[in-house]
Amino acid sequence: QSVTDYDDINKKTKIIQNIMNQSLRKANPIQETVCGFAPATIANVNVGFDVLGISLSTVGDRVEVTPNGTQQNKITFIESATPLPYAVEKNSCTVVIAAMQAQLENPLYVDVRIRKGFASGSGLGSSSASSAAAAFAYNTLMGNPFSLEELLPFAAEGERAACGSAHYDNVSPAILGGIVLLYQNKPIRLPLPKGLHAVSFFPNIEVNTASARSIVSRHVSLDIVSKQVSAMGAFVSGLYQENYDLLRKATKDFLVEPSRKILIPYFDEMKEATLAAGGITFGISGSGPSVFALAESHTVAERILAELHKIYAGQGIETLSFIEDLANGKGCRIAQFND
Repeated sequence: QSVTDYDDINKKTKIIQNIMNQSLRKANPIQETVCGFAPATIANVNVGFDVLGISLSTVGDRVEVTPNGTQQNKITFIESATPLPYAVEKNSCTVVIAAMQAQLENPLYVDVRIRKGFASGSGLGSSSASSAAAAFAYNTLMGNPFSLEELLPFAAEGERAACGSAHYDNVSPAILGGIVLLYQNKPIRLPLPKGLHAVSFFPNIEVNTASARSIVSRHVSLDIVSKQVSAMGAFVSGLYQENYDLLRKATKDFLVEPSRKILIPYFDEMKEATLAAGGITFGISGSGPSVFALAESHTVAERILAELHKIYAGQGIETLSFIEDLANGKGCRIAQFND
C-alpha cells in the first residue's frame, strides 16, 4: 500500500475512535473532576539548545478540570507566587484546552483550577508544566482521544501563549518523562544511566525568557557549531553507554552559556565549585536564572548543593533548591489537587 493509503487509514481510524468516545460519553456522561500533574524540567542540558529536556518528576504544577455544563471554559482558582491571568484567552492552561476542544466533536467545557508548584520565570519550564498538566487532565477527562505524543503540539501552544513561541523542549519531557531529544519537533526517548542525579538551584532573581534569548548570537562560527555538534553526539553516546567520564567531557555549552551566564550572579564560581565537588556538568537551566548540575550519585549531588549554598550565603538573594533522582523518569500523571 502507498503512504497515502496508510494516511487515509489513520485518518479513518481517528474518526472512528472519536465517534466511539463520543458514544461512550453519551451513554456514560462524565461528571468527574480530573487533576493532572506535570513536572518541572531542565531544558537544553548544555549540549541541546532548544532540542533537549529532562523531567524533574517530583516538583511541578497541578491543573484540575471539571465539566461545567456551559459552552465556555472558566478559570476559577489560581495559586501562584506570581500573578497569572484569569482571562482564558491569555492563560496557558485554557489556551491548551481550547486547542484540544477545536479538534473534538462535542467537547466538554470546564472549570479550571491551577496550583503552581514552583515559581514562574525560574528557568524550570513553568509555563510548560502548567500547559502539560492541562493537556493531560483534559485528555483524561475526555476519555484519552489523544496519545501522549499527540498532546505535545497542544501543550506547545500554551508555551506560545506564555512566551510567544511554541517550544517543545520543556513540554516533551514534562508529558513523556525522562530525557527527550527532539528531531523536527518529534520526541526521541533517550536512556538515563542508573544513579544519575540532578541538582537544581534557583536564585530568586528575574531573568526574562525573551531577554535571555535576545542576547544569544544568531550567527556563530563553524568551529563553534562543530564543537557543539560533536559534544551532542558524544553526550547521547555517553547516555547509552552509561559512561560518566564521556558525559563529563561532552556536556558543554559553546552556544548560549558564554552570553547568558552574565545574567546569573556568581555563575563562574558555582561552576568551578560544582566541578571541584565531583559534578559531571554545570549549566543554565532553560533560559535561567535556575542553574543545574548533574551528578553520578546522591552523595555527590548533596556535596554540590552544599557548595552552591555556601556561595550564596549572606548575599541577600533568596534561593530554592532540590535534588532529583533522574531514574524516576516520570512525566504527567493523575494527582490530587490538594496534595
